[in-house]
Amino acid sequence: MRTTIRQKNLSITPSLRSYIEKKIILPVRKLFEEVSAADFPILDLEFARTTRHHRKGKVYYAEATLTIGKTVLRAEVDDEDIRAACDILHDALAREILRFKGRTTAQNRRVARQAKKERYASEARLYRKGRIREEGS
Repeated sequence: MRTTIRQKNLSITPSLRSYIEKKIILPVRKLFEEVSAADFPILDLEFARTTRHHRKGKVYYAEATLTIGKTVLRAEVDDEDIRAACDILHDALAREILRFKGRTTAQNRRVARQAKKERYASEARLYRKGRIREEGS
């Protein structure tokens, strides 16, 4: 997994970088260990201070963009503290990832269910009156 960390109006200290790796990067890496090479995940993280003038309020901004093949998962958070923003970003990104994985699992099950139905279905269902145009007139 390729990871990019960007910063704007903010300096990322080594302790903050290790916190980001522990809270965001490692859990995402664990969730996508078995991904194929074609769907190589790319994680782009952006941390910023939205204003230099204000001292109080939600002045820190954190954004995560996870690209898996053609699918893009995004999460963005504003908060008063950059570490708290990382915590909330972790929760939001985990929610997006689980939703994505659940959706792909549901699609796989739906396709398997349809294949099983086609495999075990009787061919006589095609020959009822009205199913084939030439029959039963």
